Amino acid sequence: MLTVFPLHAPGDALFARELCTFLESGCDLACAAEDAVIKPGRDLFSTAELGQSADVLILLLSNASNPRAWPREIWERLWVTDPAEAGTQVAVFQLEECRFPDVLKKGSRYFNAAADGGGAAVRLLAMRRLKRWLRGVQTGAPPAMQFSPDLEILYSALADGPGMFTASGKLAERFAHEAARDFDAVLWVPSHGRTLTQITGDLGSQLQITLEDRPTESQESIRELLAARRCLVIFDAPQVAVDVLLPSGRSSVLFTTEPVQVVNERSSLVAARGLFSAARFAEAYEMYYELLNAGADADTCARDLIWICERWDRTEEANTLRFHLGPSPSQQLRLF
Repeated sequence: MLTVFPLHAPGDALFARELCTFLESGCDLACAAEDAVIKPGRDLFSTAELGQSADVLILLLSNASNPRAWPREIWERLWVTDPAEAGTQVAVFQLEECRFPDVLKKGSRYFNAAADGGGAAVRLLAMRRLKRWLRGVQTGAPPAMQFSPDLEILYSALADGPGMFTASGKLAERFAHEAARDFDAVLWVPSHGRTLTQITGDLGSQLQITLEDRPTESQESIRELLAARRCLVIFDAPQVAVDVLLPSGRSSVLFTTEPVQVVNERSSLVAARGLFSAARFAEAYEMYYELLNAGADADTCARDLIWICERWDRTEEANTLRFHLGPSPSQQLRLF
């Protein structure tokens, strides 16, 4: 988790709190807005010294915070020499037109919310760029700063904070690619023609969760993980309700209106055994019953179904399977 020090004037405190809320909803960071205000008797330079222990120092520059003079020997030490030695990253966020050294406007750490006369849209774009840059600091990957105007509604609904939205398959694909750096992970779940169990298993596999428990418990594990992480989950044209998988925390959810990817999963004993071996028991359970109804080898299906039911404390169902479909006593001896 990054520690962020948004240095600002008292008159910019409202925006500093707004910025911190925006950044914290999209990054794993702690933003100390109350500690980063320029107090009476201090100026931008002396307050900056307090933020040198943070991972990131953000200078919120406005007419209220701007000092009368910018002695080079002071600002170079505070924002070039000292941060390099301490490992602190320094970013400049320009709130309004004001004068400061042009060298601070260069590079990927300068975010101009006063461009073209400023305004809400310009400021929001600068905030998004800053957030994406901070995520790059966390991951070590240089972030692409493309924000397509025709994807604005998706950025607003899903990337600026947790949310839920529905879009066409084409828009969803473009957004998933362009906004990937705004999330810890983008999870595309082909859902068209699949059961809730199959959708749950696919999502759990992408999250690298072992889904050994009952379906309801597995679904709860997925919700809890998504609530704690900043993920984008894309349910690709589901034909069943997926409400039990929807997180209430930090992740965002996107539904496509038509399928982009369609997965045709054929039921077979080999496939069912593969699911069983991978501890994807809910999917194996569902497929084995489907195979039984289709006339597959009862002994093979029942053996794994009995094991799953006993694991899930479905003793009565396990005994029913054992009595009606399980192997004979002599076959059981050979198995063990």
